[in-house]
Order: sequence, then structure tokens, then C-alpha cells
Amino acid sequence: MRFWIICSGESSAALPARCTAEELQRLWEERLAATAPRPGLPRVEANGRPLYVSPRGAAHGTAFLLVPGAVALCEPLLDEIPPALPEGGKSAPLWRWELTNRMRCRRGIKSAPESAKQSRARADELIDKLERRGEDCILISHPRMIAVLLDRLRVRGYVAQRTGIGRVKPFEQMLLSRRGEHCGGCAHNCLLSNPGCNVGRDKAKRAAG
Repeated sequence: MRFWIICSGESSAALPARCTAEELQRLWEERLAATAPRPGLPRVEANGRPLYVSPRGAAHGTAFLLVPGAVALCEPLLDEIPPALPEGGKSAPLWRWELTNRMRCRRGIKSAPESAKQSRARADELIDKLERRGEDCILISHPRMIAVLLDRLRVRGYVAQRTGIGRVKPFEQMLLSRRGEHCGGCAHNCLLSNPGCNVGRDKAKRAAG
């Protein structure tokens, strides 16, 4: 079974250098409400695979841009992990709010909308649900939730092939497939169904018997 995961785009709303927690919450909602088009993005053909998207407008907009003709099925478990920000009108730089958010989620502070443990449980619930269906699928979600999905899929023996490195970024695409479907003979670790070198082609030939 393979998961093709796409990170949604965002609106073109600019983020300020400083803001309050309340302002950041509002900006977060606005940026996930719609997707600003970007030229030159590679499209994904559905080829009969079901397409599941987050409830956010940005995910639905990304599906329209990148998966032409596919019927998007709304999946609440793909929703973004909300920021865990304290209340108060104090202004701070964006990097400090991001650090505060990570620390509050990690520590499971009660006022956080969703703890790291709850995010992992949500990702596991989604993966269980899709694995029971047993069909390749396309998922469109958002950076924080996709990062958790990647971690939970790796625990289950999936290998990620990404179009980017580091943190998950808007419009990034990645393919998650079982480790046994890959060559493992060199750094490229290609899928045996599409080997890119002689090592992979030889292993694929031997695996086919």
C-alpha cells in the first residue's frame, strides 16, 4: 500500500514580524482558509486512487490545483494541528511564538488545543483506517500534521521519498511505501517497481523470480 501525501498551499496573507497570540491565531486561520496559486507546480494524476483532504479551504484549493478531475473526500483527521498559544495581548516575534507552540504541545499543557500525544493518536487512527481499506490513496494536509504522519508511518515500516528536505513546506509532495518495496542497495533506495540503476534492476529481476 502506498500513500501519496501533498502539503497544501496557503493564502498569500503576509505574516508580520511581530504579533500577539490572538493575532497569530487569526492569521493562522486565514492562511489555511484558501490557497494562492503558484505557477509550475507538478500535478498528480489520481488514476483511480481516492483523494482525502483536510477540512481546510487551503487543502480543497490545493486538490483543485494539483489533482485535476479527482473528487476530494473530506477527512477531519487530516486537519492541521492548531497552535498551542497562551492567552494575552503581549506582542512577540514570530520565532518566539513558534518555539512556545512546540514546547506547549510537547509538554501536553492542558490549555493546548492538542498535545503531541493526541496528535500522534489522531495520525495513528487515520493510518489504521486507511490500511483497513487497503488501497493506495492521495492525502492533502498541512505542515504540522504531515510531519506527525511521516513519523508514525516510518514507525510502521514505510519509507518516504520527498520533493523537499527539512521541514515540510507548502506544496511539497511525498510518496510513502513499504520498506520491502525498495531496493536498499544504494543511497537512492528506489522502488523496485521503478529501479533507477543496475543494482535496483538486478534486485527487481531477482525478486520477480
